Amino acid sequence: MAKKQHLRFLRISLLIFLPILSQAQSWEKVKEINIDKAPTSYTVDYQGNFYLGYADGGLSKYDPKGVLLENFSLSNTSSISLIDVQNNLKPFLFYFDNQQITILDRFSSVPKNYQLADFGIQLGMMACPAPDGDFWIAENNPQRLKKINPNRKSTVLEIQVNLGDSLVKMQAYQNLVFVAHKNGLHTFDQYGGKLYTVSMKNLLSIQVAQGRLYLFSDEKFILLDPATGKLISEKRLPQAKAKGIMKLSDSYLVVNKGKLTFFNFKE
Repeated sequence: MAKKQHLRFLRISLLIFLPILSQAQSWEKVKEINIDKAPTSYTVDYQGNFYLGYADGGLSKYDPKGVLLENFSLSNTSSISLIDVQNNLKPFLFYFDNQQITILDRFSSVPKNYQLADFGIQLGMMACPAPDGDFWIAENNPQRLKKINPNRKSTVLEIQVNLGDSLVKMQAYQNLVFVAHKNGLHTFDQYGGKLYTVSMKNLLSIQVAQGRLYLFSDEKFILLDPATGKLISEKRLPQAKAKGIMKLSDSYLVVNKGKLTFFNFKE
């Protein structure tokens, strides 16, 4: 009788642990790269190149294999809070500490700098470029989502919102605007209308890649339909408590202090 109970317990244990083992084996570590500083922001362009921003204002560009392509020389030495390279010829940088937006121009050595105070914004929590050349800015106290025309320094659109604290990323994609904070995501249409929200603890970043919306936490990520918010899949990260993760062309990049780790994932 005891032997039968032992075998039954063993079968149950295997049923519990086999999916976990199977999932863990789906991640294949490719290589690691040491970096001198811990990134404060990161992003990927449409070619799979990735960018790292640092607390001292430094900005680096790598190819999808992790080869350093370029170190940008910037006059602003404040921490880079957000990088957007949907137009990789004109990288967009947001600095929370000194409330500034900088547009780099690959054909000019002189970047364009914009102070949020010039747009009538006392405290901007996050900002990102709109597809039409305007800026989306999440303002605090009171919390408002604003669309700004930087050339006229005028407000195109303004809506009252409740975005929560500790914003981690903003991104405009087609006719959508995503605003991510540490506990979830708010999605708006191009006119500021609220579409859907997603709850997710310890949210680190968001990314749109191959028509899918990725939400990355420190332990897992989920894939959504960006238009509807419908869940497509969910995966555990290969390293717990990651500082960040990005989807590259054909791999994933896990960001930790002083180290970048490349993984392949086999479906």
